[in-house]
Amino acid sequence: MKKCVLALMVLLAGCASNDEPPFEINNKQFHERQDEQGNKLFSYVVSVKAKHRENFNLDRGSNKRPSRGEVKQYIEKEHFEESSILKLQLEDQAVELLNQELKDRKYCGNKHEVNDVLWRDLSVQLRGRCL
Repeated sequence: MKKCVLALMVLLAGCASNDEPPFEINNKQFHERQDEQGNKLFSYVVSVKAKHRENFNLDRGSNKRPSRGEVKQYIEKEHFEESSILKLQLEDQAVELLNQELKDRKYCGNKHEVNDVLWRDLSVQLRGRCL
């Protein structure tokens, strides 16, 4: 029983020590304009830093071959470009950042709405208007 608890603690400690964020925001841009009727419009773009995938050396001639656990961890690691979950997390974070930006700029007095969400490879753009 003690061995099982110890093994579980080691396993959980390994999971908890992975404090590298799944993506890093490197650029935020706020654009404002008015339409023909005088309505305030905005566009907010949040981009993430591109991460290159490290090469995983599976060369049979080398003395230091990766363990099964290392191979499994490499395969299961989520990459931003392929992960809808990470993209949704970025979208949620972009909404929070937009709300703060609008508040800091005092751009929309009462309320605002986001009409469009546009995706590019490593960025999301929120387009909307003040109400």
